[in-house]
Amino acid sequence: MNIVFDLDGTLIKTENIALPAIRNVLKSLGYNHNIPDDEIFKYIGYTIDEIFEGLLKTTDKNIINKAIELLDEYETEIIKTSNYNNLFFDGAFEVLENLKEKKHILYILSNCNIKYLNALLDKGLNKYIDSPHCAEMYNWQEKDVVLKKISNGKKDFIMIGDRHKDIEAAKKNGFLSIGCAYGFGEDEVKDADYIVHDIKEILPIIDNLK
Repeated sequence: MNIVFDLDGTLIKTENIALPAIRNVLKSLGYNHNIPDDEIFKYIGYTIDEIFEGLLKTTDKNIINKAIELLDEYETEIIKTSNYNNLFFDGAFEVLENLKEKKHILYILSNCNIKYLNALLDKGLNKYIDSPHCAEMYNWQEKDVVLKKISNGKKDFIMIGDRHKDIEAAKKNGFLSIGCAYGFGEDEVKDADYIVHDIKEILPIIDNLK
């Protein structure tokens, strides 16, 4: 089976990366960086330009591009200096290793940028992931469009994520979905085919799909 994982809120403890990085961006650009955590979290899982359009209340491309450039720097540094326990949900690598041993094809599809994706691959994900993809590689197209390109007409795909965009991407392509209620969009995954509250609960679901 082809198994597509989202990153933030699915494999990654985004609060330890995005939260401090975005606050640093806001501070560097002269914006209020003391906004509530929930104000930042509600944008996690969206494309980066959408995140900053929301947080900075602007569509000015120069400001948005500067924010993205700074975010690249801050997130990459945080990832490089963090250990496994701070970055990944407990059991994430165990799940990936188990799926890999069972000959499943593992993908990543995230609305992140290339530097962020590569930095996390370098922290150990590259051992398990066969085909990593992110929105920047596809000019920030919507996840359902990218998923269609990745699947290339095949139907034995399942999408795993924590936001409504993950579930919608699966449904629009006729794929099954697993909603991760332990992530940022617990209410957003109610329409998923399966819902898990711990990453390890993914394994029996996949096993039963054989």
